Amino acid sequence: MGARLVLLGGALMLGLWVAGCDGSGTVRPPTDGGTTLDSGADAGDSGTIGAGDGGGPSDFACNVAKQEGCAAGQGCFYTDLLDGGTGSQCFAGACDPVSQGCANGLRCTYVGLDAGTTERQCVAAGTAAEGAPCTLAASPPGQTYDTCAAGLYCKDEAQADGGTGFFCRKLCHAASDCGSGDCNTVLRLAGTRELPLVCGPPSARCDAFAQDCESPLGCYPAANGPVCAGQGTLAPGAACEFSNQCSRGSTCVVSGGTGACRTLCRTPSGSPGCTNATCRAITNNGDVGACIP
Repeated sequence: MGARLVLLGGALMLGLWVAGCDGSGTVRPPTDGGTTLDSGADAGDSGTIGAGDGGGPSDFACNVAKQEGCAAGQGCFYTDLLDGGTGSQCFAGACDPVSQGCANGLRCTYVGLDAGTTERQCVAAGTAAEGAPCTLAASPPGQTYDTCAAGLYCKDEAQADGGTGFFCRKLCHAASDCGSGDCNTVLRLAGTRELPLVCGPPSARCDAFAQDCESPLGCYPAANGPVCAGQGTLAPGAACEFSNQCSRGSTCVVSGGTGACRTLCRTPSGSPGCTNATCRAITNNGDVGACIP
């Protein structure tokens, strides 16, 4: 599965979509808790995104972090778009996996159905706590779900010995839903276009000027300082939606709903500077700024 994040930085409207390796979908846990399957897991980083942020209002039809912009009975989730990009859309469902909304003794989770689809449903709550090992539950015929408690999902994770472990991780829409870490890890579940998120470890910090992230990652400004993220190839001046679509040493600055890659600079002065542009500070990113024409 891919692990990705969305971040919003301050004074300059700044969006960041950090992508990890894209691979197979999330693996279903075995009933015996075995650890020999190949992992589809990745670590990632996260933050929040506001409605319209990212410069692609047609791609982002609703606000995932705030759960705004959808009709009653719908939830806002990230989704893969037909053009290969990522956006957000409203999806109908019986309940919300984060806020729940099920009757006592039940929980809202993603349930695999015999027809090959996956739906959000209210089912019997499991007992496995956050961080605890999990397996498939003894579910009614035609349904498949895990043994985690309400608000959690059984996530496959690579182990040091090369195997795969399965642990309950907290479902989230925004970083505020996570007690620790960030709302950053995407679940790719067979049978649904929804891309729900679970809480993962915080992102690696870095120096935006030294670009000291391990290859092939680049260092990009984010909500609470620069972090390592999968790097893009867009040159300064190119249209963008997220910061790390831009090449290393630049970032995506959104103004008036339109994003463009802008070169990083040191503020209030120093090297690197700007040529025929003004270096404007990025909130919560120290002396890192962006060159604005």
